Amino acid sequence: MGQRTSLKHLAALTGYSITTVSMVLNGRAEEFSIAADTRDLILAAAREQNYRPDLHARSLRSRTTNILGLMVPTLNNRFFSEMAETFERLSRRDEKLALITVTNYSRREEVESLNYFLSQKVECVFIANPMAVGDVTRLCRRAGTRQVVLDAPDSGGPTVSTDNYDASLVLTRVLVRSMASAGRRGRVYFLGGMADHAVTRLRLAGFRAALREQGIRYAESQFVETLFDGDSAYREIELLFRKRTDIGGLFVNSLLPMDGLVRYFGEAPEACRAVHYGVFDYHPMMDLLVDLKVAAIRQDPEQMMHKAYEIFGAPAAHRARRVHTIPYELILSSSLKQLVPEPRGGGSRRQRLEASGT
Repeated sequence: MGQRTSLKHLAALTGYSITTVSMVLNGRAEEFSIAADTRDLILAAAREQNYRPDLHARSLRSRTTNILGLMVPTLNNRFFSEMAETFERLSRRDEKLALITVTNYSRREEVESLNYFLSQKVECVFIANPMAVGDVTRLCRRAGTRQVVLDAPDSGGPTVSTDNYDASLVLTRVLVRSMASAGRRGRVYFLGGMADHAVTRLRLAGFRAALREQGIRYAESQFVETLFDGDSAYREIELLFRKRTDIGGLFVNSLLPMDGLVRYFGEAPEACRAVHYGVFDYHPMMDLLVDLKVAAIRQDPEQMMHKAYEIFGAPAAHRARRVHTIPYELILSSSLKQLVPEPRGGGSRRQRLEASGT
């Protein structure tokens, strides 16, 4: 097995000092007025020798660990898996080690994961859709560890999210309008999520506000609580359709409850076809549901993670604004577009609606 290429080896190979080679490889050639041809020669030699920095040695010199941590509640949801991939890619680009843990919407697991991150002396903790944001924030502050929260209400620190209330309001308006245009009567039910889940509460508030705008009364029985997994949602959906005959529309809170709905659709296709749907989040497979009346909110987890990482990289530049909202898209199925006009002038199937910044 060959020896690891070192800065000393690259310096001998190129004829430049270890200091010059180090400055170039750390992206500081322009800062120290190193000539472009010198920079290019050193970078070419590093590529040819397959040079990889010694992160441990670098951390000893800089007194940082070069480790970043991300907590997500699940990777079964496309939204969080895209976020995690973006996080890993950005970390690797900056030659940092990415630690990713899955917390299963559990307060206990969030605190355990955080304590593990703190034991590894991570530079920053990124936490997505937390259940125990207060506990996590207190522990980070006590340890002096930076934190950025994603997909959540205002956490008291840097937060990057979709405007969940606004998107839910828009989605429910479209759902109610589609039912009215088709002459579809019945109640609109909110399916999925837990009563103690902060993002679910925001979306439920937007849902209720949209019903109130139309003079539609809301009853607590319209909130069908489920865990964020397909099996739990399937059981509640089967029970809902078996016991209720007044289902006009379903607001589906996340792709994981949508998995349960798709499973139930195979058992009761006619009953499911009669219902109008609003789905908070989007999967390309939903385009195949051409005969269903579906509106969906598509969030942008990649842009969300880019913004969170940008805040980590330049905290002072973002200190004036604590909460950053990322635009979302409203997507209408072909069947629904025949009933509901595009929100702004028609045209494309996907209509971008920018959430208001705070």
